[in-house]
Parts: sequence; C-alpha cells; structure tokens
Amino acid sequence: MPPGHRVEEPDTPSPPRRGLVERIRAAGIRVTGPRRAIAQVLEEAGDHLDVEEITRRAQDIDPSIHRATVYRTLGLFKGLGLVDELDLLHLRGERHFYEIRESASHAHVICTHCGKIIEIGGETIASFERAIAAETGFRVESMRFEIGGYCPDCPSPPARRP
Repeated sequence: MPPGHRVEEPDTPSPPRRGLVERIRAAGIRVTGPRRAIAQVLEEAGDHLDVEEITRRAQDIDPSIHRATVYRTLGLFKGLGLVDELDLLHLRGERHFYEIRESASHAHVICTHCGKIIEIGGETIASFERAIAAETGFRVESMRFEIGGYCPDCPSPPARRP
C-alpha cells in the first residue's frame, strides 16, 4: 500500500495529543514491552498499517513479538477506543488497517486506481458534522468515513454508460 498523506487544513489547530502509552496507562492498563513496541509502531507510522506490517515493525523493536500478540494488543487498543480498524474500501481484499484514533473526525479519500490515501479534516469535516447534526438532531461525537475516486495522478476512469 502506498504511504498515506495527512492533509490538515491550516485554519484548524490540532490540540496537543497525549502519547499512546500515556493513554494506555490512563485507561488503567499495564504497559508491557510488546504493548509499548506496538504503540511505538503505530505512533511512528506514516501510513495505514496492516497486521503483517505492524508485526514486522514491532519485531524490529522486540524480536519476541508474535502476530497473535499483535492481534490481541490491537483488539485491546480498539476496545479502549485508542485505535481504529479500517477496511479502506476493501481495495486490498479483506486486509484491515490500523491507525491511532484521533479526537477530531476525519475522512479517508482513497484512489481506487493506485491506492493513495489522503486524510482530510478541519473545517471541511466540521461543517459536514454541523450539517448532519442540523438535519438529524444528533449530537455528533465522531465521524469516520471513506470516499473512493481517482487521484489527480491517475488516469480518469472510462465514462459510465447510463
């Protein structure tokens, strides 16, 4: 999978984010060596990682880490609301990808041709949240969604017939 790109809109400052290890501790969970290594991999990731890549990178830190440990740890992190599991439009089959859950809502815009991923947030998503809230009466606490299309670097798809 090509590296993803995070695009933050300049008028929306990001609040300081506590490190994943600190957030694990704040949840009352013991930080073991494997958990620390997996948290480090997720924090340093410049793209969306699947279990195989998380395992490989975590083993570079601690060779004793097994894939089963990665699955269990990701399940724990998901259950604590610290990590999100994404299918990214299933462009890579049934593989799932992981990222640290941010406090701000964002969308993944995915090129269905080359697999490039761009994350958008800021005012674009905030105005969408406000529109959803106004239309439904919901108090939106978080949003995450995926949009598929063709990036500017890829050829346009053939025109669809009606």
